[in-house]
Amino acid sequence: MLSVHGTDSPTLAAPHSSPRFDAIMAGVSTWMVLGLYIDGWSHRHVALDTFFSPYHAIFYSGYLAFAVLILLTLAKGILAGLPFRQALPIGYGKSLLGLILHGAGGVVDMAWHQVFGFELSSEALVSPPHLMIFAGLTLIVSGPLRAAWLRPEQAALPSRRYWTPMLISLALLWSVLTFGTLILHPIVAPHAIKSRWVMYASFPGPALDMARTVSIGSFIVQSAITAGLLLLLIRRWQLPRLALTLVFTANAALLSLLDDQYWLILPSLCSGWATDWLLTRLQPCGRRPWTVRLVAATVPLVSTTGYFITLAATAGVGWSATMVTGAMTLSAMTGLLISYMVFPPPTPTHRASEHGI
Repeated sequence: MLSVHGTDSPTLAAPHSSPRFDAIMAGVSTWMVLGLYIDGWSHRHVALDTFFSPYHAIFYSGYLAFAVLILLTLAKGILAGLPFRQALPIGYGKSLLGLILHGAGGVVDMAWHQVFGFELSSEALVSPPHLMIFAGLTLIVSGPLRAAWLRPEQAALPSRRYWTPMLISLALLWSVLTFGTLILHPIVAPHAIKSRWVMYASFPGPALDMARTVSIGSFIVQSAITAGLLLLLIRRWQLPRLALTLVFTANAALLSLLDDQYWLILPSLCSGWATDWLLTRLQPCGRRPWTVRLVAATVPLVSTTGYFITLAATAGVGWSATMVTGAMTLSAMTGLLISYMVFPPPTPTHRASEHGI
């Protein structure tokens, strides 16, 4: 299917991708993100002091496979007479940009390791070449999501063939964002566990306050990411049943892989199901902003509450009631504030036009 922009000649228009193409790109993107998390696991479990590790190979082979597919598709479009900027299917131009940024980051990363050595612990997440790689990866894996967003259908994609690559792309995008913020994620850094917090409580006052700040900050950061992605979906589509249950669970499964904390998948699965149920019941939309605000506040609140319930039933919670309820409240407040960014209130001029003034 072709989409014509400002011309009567369909031969000059960038094509929409087929469901098969989206599925292939989602599959190769999954290869890359799995490689990213396996590499993250290796940094926590295997002592390797070399760039050329088998764990890097999984990640970068996925990158090469994606690059080959994109470049072949680009060449095919150019040979068909399309201009360079329209030779890729709609939504995948930024994936090409992501490949360039990611590749540049990989080259810089190799040189960085030779000059400065390998990063220690959380340094790996703030290393400039790694940030370049993360930025490129977000553009790469979000190709099927952008392709679905830019299709002419307004509210619902026509079939599962269209939904599945988009949802996989969403889960991968979310997982790249959560990987880049591992130092501020409650699943990867469960500071509230009783045994861990007892150790923190023995620290001097300033160090304990820092632990409290980082711990609470993790809920704020992840609530913002969750609410932001969720509200973008609500703004564009009516999601199918269990869509977010699968997305929430997939993201938690990848995160729990890093430190083998698979028991923390359960609260994410339950949160995803609760989110799907809430969307089905409320049908949130911009015409009823209160529904959007309610969903934006409730989903992070449910996620944080489920997390603490799971902790209490398994490893135990070391935080005080003030810390626990404060984290829950701040999660809800963060989601609510994000809703005003994605669904801002109408301006006075907008209100007047709606009333025919």
